[in-house]
Amino acid sequence: MRSIERRQARTRATLALVATFGTAACGLNANDPYRDAPVVSLDVAPPPISGGTLAASADGRIAVAADPDRDRVLVVDLETHDVRAIDTAPGADPGRVALAPEGRAFVALRRTGAVLEIDVERAAIVAEHAVCSSPRGLAAAPGRLHVACADGALVTLERAHSGEVLGELARVRLEPDLRDVVVTHEGLLVSRFRRAELVLLDDAGTAHVRPLPEAHLEGITADGARSGLEQRYEPGVAVRTTSAPGGRAIVLHQRARIGTEAVFVDAPRPSTGYTYSNEPVENDQGDVWRDPCGNAVVHAAATLVGAGGIALHTAPSIARGVVPVDVAVSEGGRVAIAFAGEPGGEFRLGPQVVTSSLAVAERDDPQGCLGSNDDRRYAGQVIAVAFAGEREVVQLREPARLVVDGAEIELGGASVRDTGHDVFHLDTGGAIACASCHPEGGDDGHVWTFSATGSVRTQSLEGAVGLAPYHRRGDMPSFPVLIDRLQEQMAGPRLAPEVVSAAERWLARLPAPPAGPSFDHDAVERGRAIFERADVGCASCHAGDLGTDGLSHTIGADVWQTPPLRGVALRAPYLHDGRASDLRAALVTHARIEHLEVTELDDLEAYVRAR
Repeated sequence: MRSIERRQARTRATLALVATFGTAACGLNANDPYRDAPVVSLDVAPPPISGGTLAASADGRIAVAADPDRDRVLVVDLETHDVRAIDTAPGADPGRVALAPEGRAFVALRRTGAVLEIDVERAAIVAEHAVCSSPRGLAAAPGRLHVACADGALVTLERAHSGEVLGELARVRLEPDLRDVVVTHEGLLVSRFRRAELVLLDDAGTAHVRPLPEAHLEGITADGARSGLEQRYEPGVAVRTTSAPGGRAIVLHQRARIGTEAVFVDAPRPSTGYTYSNEPVENDQGDVWRDPCGNAVVHAAATLVGAGGIALHTAPSIARGVVPVDVAVSEGGRVAIAFAGEPGGEFRLGPQVVTSSLAVAERDDPQGCLGSNDDRRYAGQVIAVAFAGEREVVQLREPARLVVDGAEIELGGASVRDTGHDVFHLDTGGAIACASCHPEGGDDGHVWTFSATGSVRTQSLEGAVGLAPYHRRGDMPSFPVLIDRLQEQMAGPRLAPEVVSAAERWLARLPAPPAGPSFDHDAVERGRAIFERADVGCASCHAGDLGTDGLSHTIGADVWQTPPLRGVALRAPYLHDGRASDLRAALVTHARIEHLEVTELDDLEAYVRAR
């Protein structure tokens, strides 16, 4: 019998290989219905999917859907199927929707820094309220509208008894990358996107940080039995946080593999859930960790949060759920989770919508798999889900449509199918998509460990495509070369040259991220002067509007590509291996600023944060 030590060594070697080469690359799966469709590149590129663009009234009569692909908001009568469209500014990127009982709808305009106020009965714009550079989450409460902003601002607007917004009531500064806000009995519960942590802002104004738990998932053997091998997963990418009955909340997020090693646990853990098995990942050396839910190095989970914003337990994985975009909970305890990585129609890799109940979400079963008990298929790409009373409402982006308990409501509008958009978002067949690690075209903030390269942080793609050469070291001279390398290393499907070109065109038109927070204009201007000083040298590499010269530079013994600084405040951790947890730690690694006074460092940080 082999020793535990020998088995561990072989497992480490195998998992190092799997982590480096065993995931699927970006692209269309060989069985994808879009694979043989005409290659399309729209003149105006559709934005990356953010999801969560739907709200329905408690009486089940009205739904309001944001349509960022077509620059509009739709007011839909769910009984008569009457649809009324409200145009937004081009590129406004309408996102979260909040409904107030006074007949008002509020829509976050993610790219124009405003919240749209709509009279639902008239389907007319009442006002547009400037709130911050990047509004994300909305929550309507009696006399209040709370807005969570990616730049770290949590803004409270006062509303009259009739519902309309009167003006700003309060503004709290939190760490950036805010996503959603939920009103609880104990205060405001705010989520952070990449880090997937919660912040409870109590009534006294004190912020309490509540991280989500790691998952230690036990693998299965080739015959589906518990293996005793355990792999760690880190929570990240909190795509949607919403309220749940009983004063609770639920967080839909991803989890990404930590390291390349699996460890043995004392005994296989029982599971009350059912499991899926990946295709076996075998070599002639023996043991290897297999994901029990058929997932890749990234998977989805929905964590239930109780009093104080504290996670009740480690949630089960969602089986083969790729690109999670939305979660909704009805008053009766029904849970619906939407995924955009499945193209729909007759093609099936993973779920489009997982339906379950809070009873399942309440179960302390980290080793189980949450699967769907609903086999309905939707002829299109799902981006949002809501409950109108106890009726499930699903929003599709292409074609534009609502589906209410199986009944289709056409929303109209031109096709927004773009081959590059498809390549980026759809499951490749390996339970992963480009958007899994690059949500909304950016990054997941995760630090990956590869046997060949060590620790590497996911790069953001926003504003980066077109700045060849590519990759951390600038060793890939063109986008086709980059795609070829990914396909070779990650066992992805081979893409036709015209499909690669379409993907490059779509990615090249991703807008740059919004500028970071600027809370002290004078400090920012002083920091700009320091940044541009020759003795500091920041501007010699981080030049131009995006903050990069697009070149590779020797730093220590290695060569690294200059990363853009635009929106850098949202992208912790920093440096190529993520070893700097915040901007200050990243700045002090540069030897040429060691002579700066503390106050000068403060100003420099303020400027870089505001880029």
